[in-house]
Amino acid sequence: KEVLCMIYGIGCDIIDIHRFEKYVDNTKRLEKLYTKRELEEFYKISNHRRKLEFLAGRFAVKEATSKALGVGISKEFSFHDVEVKKDEFGKPYIVYKDFITHLTISHTDTTVVAFVILEKGGQNID
Repeated sequence: KEVLCMIYGIGCDIIDIHRFEKYVDNTKRLEKLYTKRELEEFYKISNHRRKLEFLAGRFAVKEATSKALGVGISKEFSFHDVEVKKDEFGKPYIVYKDFITHLTISHTDTTVVAFVILEKGGQNID
């Protein structure tokens, strides 16, 4: 038997890295936008430039996910609903409800982009 999966939504977000300069030392703001585990990883980073990339990338993923859901950041979806994790190879991924998720994050010197695909699956086909 095969399992049929269908794309539920796609989302993309592009962020200016320097926008996060004002957040690096703002604990209250960081706690509003990022999960405890994301902040634990953030605080281990010593390079200032890498800290900005980290914050911008995680933020872009959350925005892209909200766009894939079609609800934006709202009472249906908050910044803490998605946490970016890494697999054993360092590849970022997210888990969200019963969706199959696909994620990529890229950056240049000034910009971060995140792309998220959400699939719904579970239908058996013969």
